[in-house]
Amino acid sequence: MYEQIASNKRKSLALFAGFLLIYAAIAGALYLYAGTGAAAVMISIAVIMTLVALFGGDDLAVRVAGGVQVHKKEEAPELWRVVENLAITAGVPMPRLYISPDLSANAFAAGRTPEQAVVCVNQGLLNLLDDAELEGVIAHEMTHIRNYDVRLMTYATVLAGSIALLAQLLTHFLAFGGGRRDSRDSGPAQLIGLVAVILVAILAPLAATIIQLAISRKREYVADAGAVELTRYPQGLASALQRISGDPTPPVRDERTIAHMMIAPQALPSGRSSALFSTHPPTEDRIAKLMEMAGGVPHEHRAPVAETYIERQAPPSVSPPVVPPPPSS
Repeated sequence: MYEQIASNKRKSLALFAGFLLIYAAIAGALYLYAGTGAAAVMISIAVIMTLVALFGGDDLAVRVAGGVQVHKKEEAPELWRVVENLAITAGVPMPRLYISPDLSANAFAAGRTPEQAVVCVNQGLLNLLDDAELEGVIAHEMTHIRNYDVRLMTYATVLAGSIALLAQLLTHFLAFGGGRRDSRDSGPAQLIGLVAVILVAILAPLAATIIQLAISRKREYVADAGAVELTRYPQGLASALQRISGDPTPPVRDERTIAHMMIAPQALPSGRSSALFSTHPPTEDRIAKLMEMAGGVPHEHRAPVAETYIERQAPPSVSPPVVPPPPSS
């Protein structure tokens, strides 16, 4: 575990270096094509986005998901209990807890450190999973927090989003005829700059996506194993992944920027997730590994968490009083 944590901290620095190289390429292309002013604007945006990634990436991810914070246990007692118990078991502080009203089944964790981490669960997950399955999902997210995976994934979310934004700005810049206005600067240098800007606008988002993919897949297997360590019940997570991957409900919001943070990719209408450019390893492989740990014993699904809570909150049924028949005259 400690080796994994140290590795993630090193890779967080490497991640920043990779994105800084992409920023530098964009700045260089803009300098050649439009001069110092445009390059300075781009560098300013890069600095701002880096600061956002460092200090507010977790809040930004929750905002993308539409999460609403759960401030006290009474607001979501079952979910709060599971998160609190597993935080103690994992040896990490209780994370800030959010529920998104999204009816698709998914969840993620984010944050710079375990002390300021967040866990966000979609309402669709509570409507679909029972207690044991929910415990498997939360244990998976707690492992991401404990191993500092969340730092790496949160940084990737914000920085990749900034690259996509800059690529869009470059596209608009070209569409509206940006470029050097001084005729003395026109010629081969500006032509080279134009080609460079076009290439960067196309390739920068692709490079950012590749970086996201590179940091996600292996960590899902490690987090699955960590969840088994925390719950001692691999079939709970296996059943949860099966139900999440088979859920046909599409997400309400555009969650592509945080897709690599989710516990599982959103299923396509065919019921399978795309393997091309997937942010996760194949769900079928993850389930197979978990079921192997479980000795092939399946989980017996019970009432979903949301239904259990509603049933407990419903007033007890009262039988109508028995009215004796009137005395015969």
